[in-house]
Amino acid sequence: MIGRGREKGESSASGSQSWRELAGPSRRKLNSPLARKRRIQRVLKLVGAFALLLGIVAVGYFGFKQLGEREDSIQLRPPSKPIEKILFDTDGMLPDGWLSSVVDLRPGMNLMDADIHSLKARLEMEGQVESASVERVFPNALRINITERIPVMRLAVATADGGARQRIVALDGSVYDGIGYTKSAMNGLPFVQPFQHSNGRYTPMLGIVRVGELLSLARQSQPSLFRTWQVVSLEHYSGDLEMPGQIIEVRSKFVPRILFSASMDFGRQLDRLEYILRYVRQHGNPSMERIDLSLRGSAAVQFSSDRVNIF
Repeated sequence: MIGRGREKGESSASGSQSWRELAGPSRRKLNSPLARKRRIQRVLKLVGAFALLLGIVAVGYFGFKQLGEREDSIQLRPPSKPIEKILFDTDGMLPDGWLSSVVDLRPGMNLMDADIHSLKARLEMEGQVESASVERVFPNALRINITERIPVMRLAVATADGGARQRIVALDGSVYDGIGYTKSAMNGLPFVQPFQHSNGRYTPMLGIVRVGELLSLARQSQPSLFRTWQVVSLEHYSGDLEMPGQIIEVRSKFVPRILFSASMDFGRQLDRLEYILRYVRQHGNPSMERIDLSLRGSAAVQFSSDRVNIF
């Protein structure tokens, strides 16, 4: 009995109940198609990342190398040729001779030695010049293009010897000497009686753009009438359209005073003026002293006989 019980509890190291069996089966490396595919994908990802990193390093290296070669080529470029000609163009009246009096270049100056920014600033200091561009044209020329201010009226200025000289009033209110203007061009501009500021000065001249709109419209739509306009008085026009009662007054050959409202439509006022002049001519053409077009919806005409008609 005892012997049988011992045989029942015994087990050998090589038996079916050895310690290796009790510890569980050994883990073998999987070699299925799906596992192989996953291992290959991991390897390819690592190779791709390495190749991308290598490419970035290579691009950076060659980029810095080319930049260095470019800087070397700029530094090693031979000096430019001396300036031999200036290509000058303007949209206005300035003659070629004017340019030589403003642009001062040393004889034999190399093109790269010319300070084009200073030249541009110097040109734009001239009152007639609105903007200027200066650029190098290799190998030996400078190109200068001028945009001039738009003339609107002319101003008579007293001189020290008691005489008078004419100056130009531009669309932006600038006042300058008209260089290169022909006599016919000057005569085509009406004179201006400027608004006088509280300090007694007539500059700055404000709101001239609005005056220019009136003159331009009259010149285009009623040229024969515009040619009779001699003086534009801004005595009651400060240039501030927010203020009420801003009047632009025109003095012509046939009507001493024509009053326009600066805040009302100029087209309608000019149409009413044309109608009044035609009506007066058809009714004996009596002499007129003033036509007031600044009234809303109507106009008042004062005749030399002191009679007043409403149109």
